[in-house]
Amino acid sequence: MNWLKRHIPTRQSIHEYRLLRPFAPHLSQPALWRLTRRSVPRGVALGLFVGVIIPFMHTFIAAILAIPLRANVAIAAACTLVINPLTIPFIYYSAYRIGSWELHHDAPLVNQAAAERFSSELSRLLFWIHEASGPIALGVLSIAVASALIGYLGASVIWASWLKSKFRRRRQERA
Repeated sequence: MNWLKRHIPTRQSIHEYRLLRPFAPHLSQPALWRLTRRSVPRGVALGLFVGVIIPFMHTFIAAILAIPLRANVAIAAACTLVINPLTIPFIYYSAYRIGSWELHHDAPLVNQAAAERFSSELSRLLFWIHEASGPIALGVLSIAVASALIGYLGASVIWASWLKSKFRRRRQERA
């Protein structure tokens, strides 16, 4: 917890970010920065969902969406960083596989007969993107919802176990 408290951006540091200045009055509310049992799981879920769904500017969008959702802004912004250039290929490949399974799309990624009609490499690339866009979109949505649910439940369980251990230590110190 001490490491987390040292590295979380402060309400004052929000004014330094040019994109967040218009939202600074809303982001300076103390409730959005407190580590509570409700705001932390909301921040984790929001950060994971936005990070998977939106591949660019996800930290900014998560910080803005944390305001109406009353989620911890710093946690939401930090959880979007799970999605980075190293994890994106794995996520999109998994999204394609999951989306194909959900759509019962058992055909290969490229229909060879249809792909051979296109002569240039750009045409073939665009055809592949067209063929895979449905399964990838559904897979990304599925991964985003699943990761948000797992993140919310995981953060809630970790928070509850941390509180129990804290109260147990206090009880043992009193005894």
